[in-house]
Amino acid sequence: MNHASHSKQGFTLIEVLVVIAILGILMAVGISNYARWRANSAVMEGAQQFARDVDRTRTSAKRENACWQIKLTSSSNSTSYQLLRFTNTDCSGTANRTQTRSLPTGTRLSFLSGQPEYINFFPPYGTTDSAPNRYEIKWAANSLIKRAVHVSSILGKTVIK
Repeated sequence: MNHASHSKQGFTLIEVLVVIAILGILMAVGISNYARWRANSAVMEGAQQFARDVDRTRTSAKRENACWQIKLTSSSNSTSYQLLRFTNTDCSGTANRTQTRSLPTGTRLSFLSGQPEYINFFPPYGTTDSAPNRYEIKWAANSLIKRAVHVSSILGKTVIK
């Protein structure tokens, strides 16, 4: 009797399960790192957007010789804010131009308690209220992921920390 030699083909069930377990562990580590990276990126993008809008608003107050204001749309944990242009120079009355800006998805904008929820920029130099303002952009799902935006001094310089 001549028995043909049979070569082993394929993988055993144990080998497949080990490979799946290793892939599962790598995916779990990779997905959690990706989610944290995505949250950090969105928060930084929101902080940069808000800082740019503060700078643009200050420049617009200088250029147009009109009072401009940045105002949160709600008192805390806002997902958007407004840029308001007033015809007078003291930011009173009704705004004649309004732009609403939305933050990146998943981020929230808030200000420190005890500070106003708005910043006024007065012509002709684009100066702001004398007290510095501090805002925070946070990730909605994890408030530990955040960036602070400081609007310092009367010139309205912005610093992201």
